[in-house]
Amino acid sequence: MRIPKRYGSSRIDNCPFCGKIGVTKNKQGVPVCSLHKDDELKDMKCVCGSWLDTFEGKYGPYFKCMNCGNINFKKGIEMNPQVKGSSKSIDAAKVSEKKEDKKSDIRIHKKFPSEITVRSDQLDFLY
Repeated sequence: MRIPKRYGSSRIDNCPFCGKIGVTKNKQGVPVCSLHKDDELKDMKCVCGSWLDTFEGKYGPYFKCMNCGNINFKKGIEMNPQVKGSSKSIDAAKVSEKKEDKKSDIRIHKKFPSEITVRSDQLDFLY
C-alpha cells in the first residue's frame, strides 16, 4: 500500500545548539531557533583532522573538508559533539529571563488591557 507524502513533513531543520525546530537562520546560513539566532558554529573539525568550512547550498547548509570533500550537515554536527554543549549556560539564563518576563506580562495584561505589537521572530507570544 502506498502512503502519500504530506506537505512539510519531508524536511525539518533542527537547531544544532539545542535541538528545537530551526525557524530562523544565523549569519552562516544555519537554521537555528530564535534563542540562538546570534550564535555561530565555531571550530568544526572533520574525522581526518582538517577544519570544516560551512556553506549554504540549494538543499540547505553543509560542510566542506579540504581532504574529504562535501559532508552532510547532520554528519558534521555528529562529528563535533562540543557544539551542543557550547551555549548551555547562555541558554539557561535566556530561558529563565523569558519565563519571568512572560509571567509579568500576563499579570499586567490581565489588569490593564493594552495593544501588543508582535514581531515576526516572536512566535510564542500567546504562551
